[in-house]
Amino acid sequence: MKFGDTNFIGVANAAKYKSFVDEDWEFDSLLQHFGDEMKQGHLLVFQMTEEGIEYSWKVDVRVGTEEIAHTCFRKAAGYIEVTENQLYLVDYDCLTMAAQFEDQNVPDQNCSDYKIDIENGYYKVEVLQYYNVDKNEYVGASETDLLLHFIKVPAIEPIAERVFWCTY
Repeated sequence: MKFGDTNFIGVANAAKYKSFVDEDWEFDSLLQHFGDEMKQGHLLVFQMTEEGIEYSWKVDVRVGTEEIAHTCFRKAAGYIEVTENQLYLVDYDCLTMAAQFEDQNVPDQNCSDYKIDIENGYYKVEVLQYYNVDKNEYVGASETDLLLHFIKVPAIEPIAERVFWCTY
């Protein structure tokens, strides 16, 4: 994932995600909004760095049936609903512009290049971060920085209530 602010990366169902927050949103209200949308299965968001380092992430997307037990820097799991046979990988710029302006959409022009074609349904999403950008080191694997592993499930479990790995 190149360009834009990648301090936060998300996976969004563009058809379901309600992106607008307020023209003068505060960071706390934005984080709360992300959490609300995550609980509904419309969005997953991850804080990728504690140091504010922008980086062009190598993201691998897989669909499988079994959970992954790889060694990695950190791992999280959440749930998302897929409609229209697609999701989008989105960056912080995309999310914040759409949060501030009602006429901006997710994905924006940049993130529209990061479409994930996937069958409609509900998915558990395992997120494995191998690259610790703050320490410039890989844990477990070095051919990819971030793995998004989708496992089809019968229903969403609202386990994610806030941005993964968020230090704010």
